[in-house]
Amino acid sequence: MSNVDATKIHQGPGKLWLNLSVPASGSRLIINSSGDPTAGSPIFAGATEGAATVLLSPKLEPINADQVAAPIDVAMTGEAASIEVTLKESDLAKLKNYIVNGAYTTGTDAGLPAGAQAYEEIAFGGVLSIPKTSVAVVSPRRDATGKFVVSQLYSAYQSEAIQLPFQRGKETTYKVKFEGLADSSRAAGDQVGKLYRQT
Repeated sequence: MSNVDATKIHQGPGKLWLNLSVPASGSRLIINSSGDPTAGSPIFAGATEGAATVLLSPKLEPINADQVAAPIDVAMTGEAASIEVTLKESDLAKLKNYIVNGAYTTGTDAGLPAGAQAYEEIAFGGVLSIPKTSVAVVSPRRDATGKFVVSQLYSAYQSEAIQLPFQRGKETTYKVKFEGLADSSRAAGDQVGKLYRQT
């Protein structure tokens, strides 16, 4: 029987979250009925433009033999997992999470004009250790209120160059891309992340 099941067709926005707790092996990232993560010190990335894209890419190498024209087997030699999104909020307290060689501070500068002396800033430059965090995209199911599809990278770093276009005709947006890293202390098959759907 070839029935089409519309409940299996997902369509919904993805919310990017950072600074999450990593679940124990065999467990999942815990979210509440609104889809907000409840463990760790979650940071919501804010408004986005377009899709939040989750990439899961095993690197497969065919095994060949001179006696036949086509490969006779295949072996996995690596993998890549990432989450990409275009962000819209230029709040520096959020932007600091994406500039890997920067330091965020706030303060007051008496040299600035009266009424505009408070500031926030990100200073950058220099060789620093790259910050890593656990990130997730949480997307609501359109057919089941209070249920979500969740994709989490256990340990990831922001690898995209931050470009901040300033123009009159369009709001400033910038792309971020979190690349997943393996945690070799976890079981094979659960070292980089997890994708799950509440049913």
